[in-house]
Amino acid sequence: MRWELSFRRQALGDPVSEGRRVWEWIQQVRPLHPSLDLWRPTADSPQEAEQSPPITQDYLLQYIRDAQTTSNFPSFGLAPAFSGQINQGNKLELSFNMPNPGDASIGLMIGGSLGAALDASEDLADALMHTTASTFTPAVIGALTRKDHPLNPTPEPYNYIPGWKMFFASDSPHYQRATQLATRTAPVANGAIFTFGTPNTYPTILNQW
Repeated sequence: MRWELSFRRQALGDPVSEGRRVWEWIQQVRPLHPSLDLWRPTADSPQEAEQSPPITQDYLLQYIRDAQTTSNFPSFGLAPAFSGQINQGNKLELSFNMPNPGDASIGLMIGGSLGAALDASEDLADALMHTTASTFTPAVIGALTRKDHPLNPTPEPYNYIPGWKMFFASDSPHYQRATQLATRTAPVANGAIFTFGTPNTYPTILNQW
């Protein structure tokens, strides 16, 4: 199955300094699965991507600096890198000052190889969520979402994409309701990771919000 990991946090500095936290996160998740080990720049073609050398921290920070310089607005997004095999890899997406000034977000569009591993291992899903929440503290909200579930036509009460596993900060107005609905709760960093049933049943549970 196709999955997506997304986390929004409070930035602790400017976008370039936040890029150093992204680089730290890449180092932390690399051992979790073979498809997270090798990270390369996004490219215009599969052939170009395959021939690209691995990214470095300097490359990532310069990519963020260039995107910030060319943006007409304080808010901007970019997709600087991917990991794993061509056409089965995981695409890294970053955004800054969206939806609010001072926010920073990371997203990982998860490809076939890692997606199949998540289907088979809840321990891997927990490790991915825990590592992300721990690296990007103070996190605001996060989710690990299976992409085959249709989205609700109306916005969620917590104004975020629903997930099988979600992070809420302990000072979130939604923390208590998440505690009531979760089938499992794991405190981490400035909040907790909540598991809502299974990858098949979590939309039904979250619809009770």
